[in-house]
Amino acid sequence: MGTCLCVPKNEAMKREILDEAHCSVYTMHPDSTKMYRTLREHYSWPRMKEDIAKYVNRFLICQQVKAEQQKPTAFMQPLPIPEWKWEHITMDFVLKLPHTLKGHDGI
Repeated sequence: MGTCLCVPKNEAMKREILDEAHCSVYTMHPDSTKMYRTLREHYSWPRMKEDIAKYVNRFLICQQVKAEQQKPTAFMQPLPIPEWKWEHITMDFVLKLPHTLKGHDGI
């Protein structure tokens, strides 16, 4: 790792480092893993990885833009055309929405 600066227990200083590493025009909102890998070369403090993850998760734009790392789903299958109305009833579910006050995340 080379030489790195040990940051004291000063929240304002940590916040300034995180702001510069995440919000500057040169970095353009990296995810927490990339930000941690970049910062650990120059800085060190206890629970640094956890602090970075909490900091990045506060930005709504980061939550919306980052692609999820999942296998693609299968192709959608068309439904058969019913011969009579109300012969088949279907439902669509929308999941992984922001949680409501009661903890629900789907429609």
